[in-house]
Amino acid sequence: MYILEVIYKIPCPWVSLVGREAKILSCRPWGEKGSRVMIRFGRSIDSESLKKRGVIVSSIYRMRDGHSIAFIRSKACPCRISGLNEAHILSSKIDTGYIRMRIACESLSEAREIISRMRQTGIEIYRYRWRRINNEDFLTARQEEALIMSFIKGFFDSPRRIDLDKLSKDLGVAKPTAYLMIKRAIRKLIKQTLYLY
Repeated sequence: MYILEVIYKIPCPWVSLVGREAKILSCRPWGEKGSRVMIRFGRSIDSESLKKRGVIVSSIYRMRDGHSIAFIRSKACPCRISGLNEAHILSSKIDTGYIRMRIACESLSEAREIISRMRQTGIEIYRYRWRRINNEDFLTARQEEALIMSFIKGFFDSPRRIDLDKLSKDLGVAKPTAYLMIKRAIRKLIKQTLYLY
């Protein structure tokens, strides 16, 4: 399996909506050519001007941290325009007028085919790279168990509700082993989440 990361510029209905930075939390096909998107952003929306461009704001929820989450629909889906409608998109983020996507591919040839298809549609690709995903990139069952137990029992709380000594006993391992399990699991999650390949 490969992860393809591609950054590209596209005539995207979301860019005018969210300005410089936003995160697409979820995107689903809608209608014949459109999409329905849940997006997180940090500024207000002018629903009327968007409506003229074929973007409909269904609902907006203001968060305590000053950001907003909106559900919006468009008549033209950026993924369909860019030839990505059959790809397994893991994440998508708008950043300074560009879209950054992470796509899961079964093979290197599939990743190359996606880049080729995007170029054929006339999309301006800023940068792309791929990385082979190996078994060691995924959390082991024990690492996952250690993280879940650490979280539930309050190891990551401030102040901690459980110390490493007690947590290691609950996991049935020595204290240094528990520390390494948690450290390696967090390292893997940081690499995956922040695209540090």
